[in-house]
Amino acid sequence: MKLIFLFLFLIISSCGVESKNLLTLGSLFQDHMVLQQDTLVSIWGAAYAGDEVKLKTSWGQMITTKADDSGKWHLKVKTPKADHKSHKLTVVSNKNVIEVMDILMGEVWLASGQSNMEMPLKGFPSESPVDGAEEEIPSANFPKIRMFTVGRKIAFSPQQQASGKWKVCSPKTVGDFSAVGYYFARKLHQELGTPVGILHSSWNGSPSETWAKPDYIENLEGTDMYGSPFNKTKKKLAISSDPGSPFNQWINSLEKVAHNKIISADDFNWLNHDREKIKDQNYNNSGWKKMNLNSILKVFGKNYFNGSGWIKQSFEFNGEEDEEHSFVLGKLKVQLFTIFINGEMVLRKETWGKNPESFTIPKNTLKKGQNSIAIRILDWWGVTGVLEDDKRGIYLYENKVVGFSDKWDFKITSFLRGEYFYLLKKGIEEIVFPMGMKETIFSPSTLYNGMITPLIPYTLKGFLWYQGETNRGNAEQYKKLFPAVIDSWRDDWDNQKAPFYYVQLAPVGTGNNPMQDSLHAAFRETQRLALKKQNLGMAITTDVGHRKLVHAPNKKPVGERLALWALAKNYGFVDLVYSGPLYKSVHYDNGKAIVSFNHTGSGLYSPDKSLNYFELAGEDGKYHTANAIIKEGKVIVWSKKIKNPKSVRYGWKSYLEPNFFNQEGLPASSFSSDN
Repeated sequence: MKLIFLFLFLIISSCGVESKNLLTLGSLFQDHMVLQQDTLVSIWGAAYAGDEVKLKTSWGQMITTKADDSGKWHLKVKTPKADHKSHKLTVVSNKNVIEVMDILMGEVWLASGQSNMEMPLKGFPSESPVDGAEEEIPSANFPKIRMFTVGRKIAFSPQQQASGKWKVCSPKTVGDFSAVGYYFARKLHQELGTPVGILHSSWNGSPSETWAKPDYIENLEGTDMYGSPFNKTKKKLAISSDPGSPFNQWINSLEKVAHNKIISADDFNWLNHDREKIKDQNYNNSGWKKMNLNSILKVFGKNYFNGSGWIKQSFEFNGEEDEEHSFVLGKLKVQLFTIFINGEMVLRKETWGKNPESFTIPKNTLKKGQNSIAIRILDWWGVTGVLEDDKRGIYLYENKVVGFSDKWDFKITSFLRGEYFYLLKKGIEEIVFPMGMKETIFSPSTLYNGMITPLIPYTLKGFLWYQGETNRGNAEQYKKLFPAVIDSWRDDWDNQKAPFYYVQLAPVGTGNNPMQDSLHAAFRETQRLALKKQNLGMAITTDVGHRKLVHAPNKKPVGERLALWALAKNYGFVDLVYSGPLYKSVHYDNGKAIVSFNHTGSGLYSPDKSLNYFELAGEDGKYHTANAIIKEGKVIVWSKKIKNPKSVRYGWKSYLEPNFFNQEGLPASSFSSDN
């Protein structure tokens, strides 16, 4: 994109004469973009209030409008059918000119969610590459596939601009593409023969509520991940958005330290030099509260609080100073902490991962007589702290020589908000209420404001969604949250029938934990039941999970199965089998369950004589493993333990390796007839 200023305008500006605002375009209108073909597309930007804005395209469109009183302008432009030509768009206003080059006409989709949508084709740095990436990346010469990856942005109010650039698919660029988005786009491109553009906006670990419009979250019952009621979403966002709110005035008056200088930093860092004195044995902590560990745990567990604090106490040591002692940590609910004895750091654990059970105290650290222990605790999430445990103490060989009192001197020293620790002078009592929204991806509507609203109303065909891992612990709540996301976006793009295709979470885990089995299966069931909503489609992934990895590396079938829904529902492939078997109904006959399915394709299929993972329950509702076979297009299920079955379910495991498909090779979704 080129911004051209006339020579006279430059001269006037350089002479200090007040110039008019420069012409701008919405952040998606850049070189190499893809516009939705054969329709009216929205194009918008800003100029000086009241100025005339002229738009001209290489495909023959010329339109004029005026910027409104706030300087905003918006146009609707007719696009041609995909013609595989490289097009140009020119916008002129007040002698300012913007040119956008190499525009393609094609199909545009928005892909969003959390880590499994975000996962790039080259894989995450800490994990293995996506399956097949080593062969796929060198051969990915698809210049008519383009992707715009939206830069990460947490925001309390709707944003107008997004960071990012349109990237042309090539072996040099495709490694950074969303793997699911890429395989979806490649399938469409190969089947339709048209260019495909993907707007990719995702963030690993994000819950569904952060992607939804405040209007829809506000009307839900329940609370967010911090325990704040959803019906306070707008109020909390307004407090955070207002620089003059008491909360913002208070927090902006505090000294702050970036959390990445503390957590996982190469070296130990103090929040400030005054805090360094806390570790010393003779530090005066007489103003601190004396509390037991359970009470301290409750302070760190307050939903509105994350930050840092110290616990400290004195203890007597009567052993030999030059002997090597060990420290047994005992039970902890904290992963980020540092321990000092007599002012000397003896253990730093300020990175994520498993805590050690014990560690060695250097010789001559302990002194005969009175000693001090001070522990800095970093509370990043949830309930944090030290649990009561009689095993905690200092040992010489197997003998415990020092135990600790349950009463500790305790003080909160900072408040974590967003990327910073804000230093507190008086402790937790000085936090100002009502508080604003937490500046995290877990807060309702914050990613919607930062990473969705800048895309509205870029004309597109539909939406892709791979999310749910963070919400998996509350399937019942997701029944409301997921539709809130769908309705938010359909409302914003003014299309209540816009296709919305999503991925059912892939299996993960050992499959031997009944609680985890029920948790994961219930969430997949919530996703299945969501199909009742108009124009939704679900890519079933029961066969591409991973026993250990939440980020299952087999992403090709995921993207392609999403594409099957689009091809069948939106591009006229009426004979295409686009889904695996989905539960339809059950009836019972002579002690057997006869189960019918939709999306059987050319017929139900299993490579084995009998099907795995079917269960039956009787009047008591307790499920038992059952026999199951395919017969005459249905599944027959029975068990010697259940004489009079009342319900049937399939795949009710956190992890499974199914042998139940249709003839086209698409797997069946797990289900429960209870629903």
